[in-house]
Amino acid sequence: MSEWLHATDRQGRFVKTEERVALLAEIRAHSRRHGDAPLAVPVVHIILLNSDGLIHLVQRGDKPENPFMWDKAVGGHVVTGDTSLSREAFDANARKEIQEEVGIEEVLIARDGMEYQRMLRSGEHDLTTRGIIRLIDYDPWQGSICRVRGGEPWLKRHNVAVYAGVFDGPFRFVDGESVAHRLISRAALMDELLATPWNYADGARIFMQKYYHLLR
Repeated sequence: MSEWLHATDRQGRFVKTEERVALLAEIRAHSRRHGDAPLAVPVVHIILLNSDGLIHLVQRGDKPENPFMWDKAVGGHVVTGDTSLSREAFDANARKEIQEEVGIEEVLIARDGMEYQRMLRSGEHDLTTRGIIRLIDYDPWQGSICRVRGGEPWLKRHNVAVYAGVFDGPFRFVDGESVAHRLISRAALMDELLATPWNYADGARIFMQKYYHLLR
């Protein structure tokens, strides 16, 4: 069954809905011709750490974009009938992507940073089976370089809700989006991004540049 995605402008306003493959092909062709994408695609990015502060990284599978590169823990397009792209729509897709990509069945989303800290400190949650995340940023026009096998890289624009949180259990790869997992410290990841940037999707560089101070 076809998947339909919304497209938005640089202010995050809804422009149109089209079938996923056709929409991404249109945006990719324009980006390669003009050096930038004309529209953004709504997505969620979720950065997960463990209780010791190590970052969960996953290796992407044989995907059209950035195949087999290491990346943030979870990410995906927002699929929703809600053209207003409400906070609830992003939250629902964040839960769905976490469940589908890394097999975390229960995910709690804190309303804000204070509630997030209260939830972690309460001791009421088993972080080996349940993840706790909170929204740390919203950017309607975030850009990253997409690399494709045998093709020219292109600049993709994301209307992105960025979440970060904690999970101490194992990852289970459910849908084949990811194929491997490892934990790494913030300092070691920064060193690897500088030494071997070709091993990483551009999203990993972006979240370390923008959100390093929040990854605790």
